[in-house]
Amino acid sequence: MSFPDTTASPARVARRSAPSATAALTALQGLAALEQGTLTCEAWARACLDRIQERNDGVRAWVRVDADNALARAREWDRHGRRRLLDGVPLGIKDTIDTADMPTELGDPEIFPGRQPAADAPVVAQAHELGFNVLGKNTVSRHAIMLPGPARNPHDLSRTPAASSAGSAAAVADFMTPLSIGTQTAGSILRPSAFCGAVGFKPTLDAIPYVSIRRYSRVLDVIGPIARSVDDAALFMRAFTGDPRFDPAAPLRNDFRVGVWRPKDWAQADACMRESFEANLRALSAAGVKVTELVMPPAFDTMGEAQDVIMAYDLAREYAAIKRDHAALCDPGLIDYLTMGEGLSAAEYAAALDAADGCRRAFYDAARDVDAVALPSTLGEAPPASTTGSSAFIRIWSLLHNPSITLPVARGPNGLPLGFQMVGFVKEDARLLYWARCAERILGSTAHQP
Repeated sequence: MSFPDTTASPARVARRSAPSATAALTALQGLAALEQGTLTCEAWARACLDRIQERNDGVRAWVRVDADNALARAREWDRHGRRRLLDGVPLGIKDTIDTADMPTELGDPEIFPGRQPAADAPVVAQAHELGFNVLGKNTVSRHAIMLPGPARNPHDLSRTPAASSAGSAAAVADFMTPLSIGTQTAGSILRPSAFCGAVGFKPTLDAIPYVSIRRYSRVLDVIGPIARSVDDAALFMRAFTGDPRFDPAAPLRNDFRVGVWRPKDWAQADACMRESFEANLRALSAAGVKVTELVMPPAFDTMGEAQDVIMAYDLAREYAAIKRDHAALCDPGLIDYLTMGEGLSAAEYAAALDAADGCRRAFYDAARDVDAVALPSTLGEAPPASTTGSSAFIRIWSLLHNPSITLPVARGPNGLPLGFQMVGFVKEDARLLYWARCAERILGSTAHQP
């Protein structure tokens, strides 16, 4: 199977085409159909690949598609039978994650053209062992940081899908795959998912080992799923952690407690986002959820500055060889950021880490009486593709290590997705996903709409 050239400039479209019924399946829906005998692995893989062929020239969600091998694996399962629960589930892999059978250019094809790892990253090896059918590698933003890259928002090709798991979120939201593996350092799972209209889940730090993946910051980098339902995110986490508390079949409840936090950037949010958020709170309350206002300590308002220090300090050291050897190929924004990081002292870095530790302890005191904290995912709809948007409401949870999730609950005035964010307690990822499943049932989801 051949795929269109992805180098052509994308044009704005009024409305994207609807997916086939098979491409629109979530992972759990597809698995149910496989078990019932109404779907084959080959038909599922082919439907996703057909969608990629139809749409990738504009959306640019994939830098590499392994169509022949994906179809061969699917036919093998159909011929000899599926032996593992996840045999045949299509999956995308962010192109910062090493794959032995496909190049991994780390979001820098000019600096690392054709880079071929000798071995799979552990998360990729585990994906194969679990039975996922890897379709290919998803596009990454420029230098895998907060700079615009080739991918576009599937709802409007003139808009951004954010960074750096941009292609992963765009692929899932555009029905090219039910699941993709993304990574986040500040907002790179939740922000793309919110802008593109997918479910993005950022686990607690080290919930899934972060090895053989482009490193940004050891104290911030995490692996997580991008999906079109919370159930699928729970399925993913159960598979990769082996923790049975991630249960996509657990009975749902309405008698839970949500604490509302409006950070200092609340006033900067677009009116459509504030109105959507308030409407979601009213819907939760009407369904029986106890919704209360939270007041976080003043130190929470300075966490953005602390994270800037940590990210710049770490990135300057992780990317030192790139700046030294490939400065001419580096975006000026990256050079400026690395230079800033080089100027930070170890004492400033340690002070930022201490500040984060203090806020982690303070979170428990502020949120002790709720099951989850709610706030908007972004300031509004996806902005133009010349920027990647703000992660003002997201990045603090990467710093504090709290699990967080965005739910695609509404569309803004331009028809673009708006996300509702929920935050849990460190190492209580399964509980957060359970409460998010409960909230998703009440609030609904736009992830299945063309």
